[in-house]
Amino acid sequence: MAPTFADVVPIKQISSHQYTLDLADEYCIGTVPNGGYVTSSFLVVARTHMSLTHRVRSEPHPVNLHLEFLRRTSVGQALFTVKDIKLGSRISNLHIVLSQRQSHNDKFQDEAEGYITMSNIATESGLSLDTNYQLYPPPLPVDLRQLSEGHDKNYAIRANDPFPQFRRAAQNIQMFLIRREQRPENHPKSINDQWVRFTPNRVPNGRWTNDALGFLVDMFPQIVESYVNPFVEEAARGEHSQAELKQFLESSEPRAKFWYPTLVLNLDVKKLLPEEGVEWLFVRVKAKAIRNGRFDLDVEVLDEQGELVATSSHASLIVDSSRNMTRKPKTGKL
Repeated sequence: MAPTFADVVPIKQISSHQYTLDLADEYCIGTVPNGGYVTSSFLVVARTHMSLTHRVRSEPHPVNLHLEFLRRTSVGQALFTVKDIKLGSRISNLHIVLSQRQSHNDKFQDEAEGYITMSNIATESGLSLDTNYQLYPPPLPVDLRQLSEGHDKNYAIRANDPFPQFRRAAQNIQMFLIRREQRPENHPKSINDQWVRFTPNRVPNGRWTNDALGFLVDMFPQIVESYVNPFVEEAARGEHSQAELKQFLESSEPRAKFWYPTLVLNLDVKKLLPEEGVEWLFVRVKAKAIRNGRFDLDVEVLDEQGELVATSSHASLIVDSSRNMTRKPKTGKL
């Protein structure tokens, strides 16, 4: 059976309102678990909580999430504590806190917390209207069968991540980006389009489910890089030879220059993906303002049929990557 994100985050229930998970090194950026990976962990905790503690309510699907990253999380065991804010007949609201034990005083410290709205997308009913909403500029057409074989005329795989050991989380997906020669003139550097496949631990046949949407909306080539270090991003797209990339890296800093920690992430889920998952999803990421070391991101996720699956908004920082690597150790045990 094709792996999904539920296989990546094996949540364990330890009481009616507490759950644990070992945050994995292979989903880190530097020493810090990727924010999207953490977000999807919250989604799985919320789904698990409603399915086990409140199964009679039949509200297994997160439809909206607001998450604030208070401090950097660490590899190792994390404790999720759930508070039932409101349990309703159609909508329930949960407050969830991720905490980890500190090495210097052996006490738990809150690292991230958020509110998640739960419902049942499969049984939703009510007024529906066709808004005729479309992305602008429109995405380039794609033949996904040909793309899987590497032959699509508009998109090519992002094969050469210059800093794979730093951005280990990115090794769990395949990104297919617009070919340089096909990029429209009206397509600004502040917009990134990609078709994405889930490849956990480089397993090629992973599938996207709603559990993975948090990870998906936080995993993309960083827009800032296209401005401050275009050679590296061009090399990642295969526009320079391995020899040219090696020469560039040897003549510059041998590490990623920036780290982009997320402060706040919002997610709005529009559609329920099949339980077995889907192979392909399209993601558009757009930045409106990059200013004073802080920037925003708007993210839209579409399926193969062009239907909107989810939207997301981020508030993030731009800091030197050394900030990621200098951190106090934690015990990692409950």
